[in-house]
Amino acid sequence: MNAAPVRLALIGLGDMGTTHLKIFAGLPQARITALADSHSLFVDRAGAKTPTADLFYDPLDCVNNAGIDAVVVATADDTHYRIVQACIARGLPVLCEKPLTTTAEQSRLVVDAERATGRRLVQVGWMRRFDTDYQNLHGTLRSGHVGEPVLISQRHRNPLSVIKFDERELITSSASHDIDIFRWLCGEEIAEVSAVTKTSQDGAAVIVVLTLVSQSGVLGVMELGRGPGLSYDIGCDIVGSRGAVALSPGGTGAANDHAAHPHTEAWKQRFAQAYRSQDASWLSAVATGSPVGASAYDGYRTNAVIDAALTSLESGRTQHTFRDSGPKSHRPNTYRQRN
Repeated sequence: MNAAPVRLALIGLGDMGTTHLKIFAGLPQARITALADSHSLFVDRAGAKTPTADLFYDPLDCVNNAGIDAVVVATADDTHYRIVQACIARGLPVLCEKPLTTTAEQSRLVVDAERATGRRLVQVGWMRRFDTDYQNLHGTLRSGHVGEPVLISQRHRNPLSVIKFDERELITSSASHDIDIFRWLCGEEIAEVSAVTKTSQDGAAVIVVLTLVSQSGVLGVMELGRGPGLSYDIGCDIVGSRGAVALSPGGTGAANDHAAHPHTEAWKQRFAQAYRSQDASWLSAVATGSPVGASAYDGYRTNAVIDAALTSLESGRTQHTFRDSGPKSHRPNTYRQRN
């Protein structure tokens, strides 16, 4: 006997929300029941393609009153906190695009609210965990083939024609993916972070380098940048005690010739498989009650590292990022965990 479809609300119908809408529309176990955005044009546009969905022009009205089983949040970053808290208050599972919130303090309040319900409701949309190439890296570490991780190096570059982030935005937005991957791969918290930056004299190219140290001493180096001569390019190299392993060049589903044709869809093409896998896995988890992916606690810890990196950028000093144990039920165990 087939389970009843999950009744979904998609909140936030801009670029990322539309991507999720297309994915869920193709999943038979999903029933898109409600659509919401504070921008009426976005709601009307999505509603025209999903005539069976109820339309809401107030996201909180949708969370509180729609006949739904779960929620996808893809609104502006600074709106995540109130919407996710409303989902938790109603007991609704929620897939929230990164970041969980814009500060560690707000994210910790989300963790506390979720814990008070006695069950996990929140997944943060760090889709790289579901990418085949990143999962291969994770699996290699889990197998012990290269021994214990010693150094994890990552790069995250964007063309200026697509991303115009300054050094702070490169940390608050771009770096969140890489911070989450570092924690996921080494399976422990980041104890220290330092940040340095360099901007070209004409202001066109900006590079930020974050240096991380995990609780056991695993080193992390992240290069984040944007510039007119750059293409969309990500990479990850791991040095272990018995060998080394790297992310596959180009990656699964990578767009071709980014340098010659940098465009806004390059990153979505690179991670198309990851987004589909993430959304399908989350939907299955909602139906079965078996959570996957990054938790609210993961969102909190990443926010804490970002806040510390911003402080380091201003002070020029290394910052400590992990001073408490946090809720044990949400803490990662080792780098052998699957999702």
